[in-house]
Amino acid sequence: MSAALQLQTKRDSSRGFTLLEVLLVLGLISMLAAVLIGGSASLLKGTARDDPEDAVLALLQTVRREAVERNQVLTLKSPIDSDSEGAEIYTWGEGRSETLPNQENVKVKLVAPEVVAAILIGGQAEEKALAKVRFYPDGTCDRVRLEVNRNGERRIVPIDPLTCAPLPSENAK
Repeated sequence: MSAALQLQTKRDSSRGFTLLEVLLVLGLISMLAAVLIGGSASLLKGTARDDPEDAVLALLQTVRREAVERNQVLTLKSPIDSDSEGAEIYTWGEGRSETLPNQENVKVKLVAPEVVAAILIGGQAEEKALAKVRFYPDGTCDRVRLEVNRNGERRIVPIDPLTCAPLPSENAK
């Protein structure tokens, strides 16, 4: 009887995994997850910044987040002359800057919340770009709109001053 009991105990102990095997598998899974998550984050970041409109919207969120983290008012200075062929460089904080991707037939600029001074050029309203937008430590920003000229079509995207995120276009003035 004791031989049968020993045989039964050996069978029970041979089932399952050892602690070392479980830890090894968990370590491999976590290493694979770190590589995949890190790689996909850089892919998503690269695609979001290829379009000038998406780049400006992402920049607004970046400056907003920094203002909250630093607990101070940050000013985003935008390039005034968006018709130039050179790169459009936005600056904020302590010498930080970001260059917009240059895409043919796409012009993006920050404009005042209401139409203040617009010039009618060829049946198209042309507004002057804002020089700066302030972001506050409570996560809010100045009222502003984003003007996107894509292939000759003008579109206005209002920015919510509470979240600094785009609003539906029907709210544009």
